[in-house]
Amino acid sequence: MSSYLNCYEILSDLRREINEYSTALVQGTDTSGAYSNAYLVRKINDAQGYLYSMLLNKKPEIFLKSTTITGVASVFALPADFGTLLVFKDDENRKIFPINIDKLKIGTSSGNSRLYYRKGSDLVMDKDGITDTYTLWYYWRCRDLDTGTAAAGAATSITLATTAKPILNYYTGMDIEDITQSFVNEITAYTAARVATITGTAVAADYYGIVPELPEPFRFLIASRAALTIKAKSPIYLDKTNIEAEYKLFYDEFNETFKAYAGSKEDIDQEEIWMDLEATGPRSPGIVQSS
Repeated sequence: MSSYLNCYEILSDLRREINEYSTALVQGTDTSGAYSNAYLVRKINDAQGYLYSMLLNKKPEIFLKSTTITGVASVFALPADFGTLLVFKDDENRKIFPINIDKLKIGTSSGNSRLYYRKGSDLVMDKDGITDTYTLWYYWRCRDLDTGTAAAGAATSITLATTAKPILNYYTGMDIEDITQSFVNEITAYTAARVATITGTAVAADYYGIVPELPEPFRFLIASRAALTIKAKSPIYLDKTNIEAEYKLFYDEFNETFKAYAGSKEDIDQEEIWMDLEATGPRSPGIVQSS
């Protein structure tokens, strides 16, 4: 039994919900199931993103972060979990403002030290030669989960499976559970070759699961949301008789979890939550409501 509800455990729960569970299917040693693990993990990540969006709209401060970033020739690399920029301040706590590309410095001008523009995963100052450390306030983004077997392992490192993102720093700051060795570590560095730096010792072929960053009380909903999507949309899943009731159960569970997480009953009214979620609630596309 794992310590955390990581991607391995969520995949197990999802397979139980769609009535296609075995340890061999979850671990990929049996590939005879109607749904591949790759497909199911995509649905898990879709469900996680959906929950993230619901929470971000309702209680955005959950996802608020600040960090310091240092300029290299006026280029500031954004953190791996960067989602939406809120405030960018210089080393004197003055706000730096975005600038339109057509307003950039021209000719031999050194540019304006209070202006920046976005270029890919970097913030670039209009003024040349800035190497100071600035402060960034932002909403962190929801990063995809992954599970599988380690391609390699050693003291303080684990090489993830080919299903993991081969993007520098993608999982940096996230937790990973080595299920075989029974430890949970934070990933302190991650390379494009899928090598994660940890504090434990991993071994090749260890089963692992990335731990969601969503608030812990909401993580149990990931598998049920993914199962709903599969049951409603997959042509393989033919029995759709209970989907409407399952949608209602999902939103009931979300609402009650949100009430408990966000505050007392005096803080949040049940009717208010349902009204706020009306557009994405039980009347989901493709689901016919009974009269």
